[in-house]
Amino acid sequence: ILEKNAAQGEEDRRVVEESIEVLTEAGAFKIGQPRRYGGYELPMRAQIEVSAAVAEADGGTSWVVALCNQCAWMAGLFPERAQDDVWKRTPGARVSGVLTPSAETVKAEGGYRVTGRWYYNSGSWHADWAVLGMPLVDENGEALDHGLALIPRSELDFEESWFVAGMRSSGSNCLIARDVFVPEYRVISAPRAWQGEVGTEHTEES
Repeated sequence: ILEKNAAQGEEDRRVVEESIEVLTEAGAFKIGQPRRYGGYELPMRAQIEVSAAVAEADGGTSWVVALCNQCAWMAGLFPERAQDDVWKRTPGARVSGVLTPSAETVKAEGGYRVTGRWYYNSGSWHADWAVLGMPLVDENGEALDHGLALIPRSELDFEESWFVAGMRSSGSNCLIARDVFVPEYRVISAPRAWQGEVGTEHTEES
């Protein structure tokens, strides 16, 4: 089915919905998702192997599977309350992401107000949430750190910007935030996360 739909996906500049449904039924988007929400919580090696298998049928579709699994893993670094927002009521929710801090942020009571654009957001047509890079600032607007914000897709605008020669079906378009409020519990420090200082209370998870 994935191979059959590959040409249509290239033409549409997004993965064909039938392919998304088949991959969802097969659990292909659950590789990086925490077990607490019905995911498989498998290591990076498994993510690579699944993506490689999908790539035999279509490279663009494989890229979407890889990025959504990696971003689900990143969502698992956030505090449990943030993870609940993503998966507690919708365990099949998919997450995309761009880590570049291409936004302006304003410190607000209980969180941040975020305005920005994130290009090359692979899987943008099919994601319910996004992990997006942003500067962490103080009350005076001084940048303190590189942060990651977990934002529902419903609060973001969308711009079709993916007009390329290959891997068109990855749908790597632009997500746009216009003065979106992000609560503190849905923001983490990227450098600290990479060093293992994660926000999640479930540090035993892979």
